[in-house]
Amino acid sequence: MLIFLEIGPITIDFSMLISFLIGVSFGFFLLLLIYLYAVLKSLNKGLKLRHADETDIDEEEIKWLIEDAQSQFKDKDIRNEVGYSRHLQNIAAELTVDIAKKFYPKSKYPYLELTVDESLNLAHYITDRIEALLQGKILRLTRGWTLARIYELNETKTKIDQNKFVKAAKKYSKVTKTAVAVINAVNPVYWVRKLTKETAMNIIMVRIGLAIIAITGEETYKIYSKKVFNIEKTIDTGVEDIYNELTEDLEKAGEEA
Repeated sequence: MLIFLEIGPITIDFSMLISFLIGVSFGFFLLLLIYLYAVLKSLNKGLKLRHADETDIDEEEIKWLIEDAQSQFKDKDIRNEVGYSRHLQNIAAELTVDIAKKFYPKSKYPYLELTVDESLNLAHYITDRIEALLQGKILRLTRGWTLARIYELNETKTKIDQNKFVKAAKKYSKVTKTAVAVINAVNPVYWVRKLTKETAMNIIMVRIGLAIIAITGEETYKIYSKKVFNIEKTIDTGVEDIYNELTEDLEKAGEEA
């Protein structure tokens, strides 16, 4: 049965219109089913992981990448030219990309192959370990002194050393002893003077940077290898040795202060 509606010169075939609407509705319904299937399937998977292109990675290769990154950071000239924080950030980022390339050599953007879940976990793991490093080794041994506070004290010490009165006092041996004793009595830097010396601070800050690079490499390796989600495996990149050396530096600084 054909149903027509004429509006002036326009003739509408309702049977064709109904068939068209039924076809469109069926198409949307099919897309809805596909979408629901995809959602339910992803929910059943729990944590969404993307399998790496290369799963058999030699741990020695990762260690070499980390050691190479640490060697770059030890370059004092480049570190001073670029700046401590920026240089450390650049090296850590490059190390992450280099490790990612080992697992996704065919990818144009290997560092973007992580899912949102994996990226959040990686950031969480690295942050936790760095926080443990600073709180467990630095803050405890310096009795509450933060790195920012030590830098502030270092700046204060420099200003005091450049003071005209201090410079003049140092010209006279007898006056120097009395003047310096008075200054030190009210100068908090005196009590942590070894820590605020340029050489000691450089050694400590470099060790912290080396530890952060090693931590970044280890955690990136664990995330990209996907081993952390089954049986957690770790690689020895010397982080514990750096911890111990850092502890010794701080203890010696405290004894000589």
